Amino acid sequence: MVNQSPSPNLGNPMTILIVDDVPDNIRLLSRILVKRGYQTRKALNGAMALTAIQTSKPRLILLDVQMPDMSGYELCQMLKSEPDNHHIPIIFLSANDDNSARKKALSLGAADYIAKPFNIEKLVTTIKYQIEITSVYY
Repeated sequence: MVNQSPSPNLGNPMTILIVDDVPDNIRLLSRILVKRGYQTRKALNGAMALTAIQTSKPRLILLDVQMPDMSGYELCQMLKSEPDNHHIPIIFLSANDDNSARKKALSLGAADYIAKPFNIEKLVTTIKYQIEITSVYY
């Protein structure tokens, strides 16, 4: 289990949950984020993500849209409907760059929607911003 930092000012890495059914995508994202001082946890599907979130709340979730057991949209909707989880920022990462997919994600409460292949610096900047604006919850 990874310990969360209660405050971004303590200098400890923030915990980010990466939810994607493609292990290579998880490994790539994890390497990128660990190099920038974040801790990562991984889930290959929605059920694993729910268990991980119940065990220890992440500061942010990177979420794939298309997964086999439950879509990212369904997981986002579930999380945003729960008072204990609604404050966790969710950033969708998807190969679908369709505007309607982006609108759907945002309407469900996602903080952002980034199309794959993504620009690493844009992703990192978005993560940092979302952690900063939600730090009041930690």
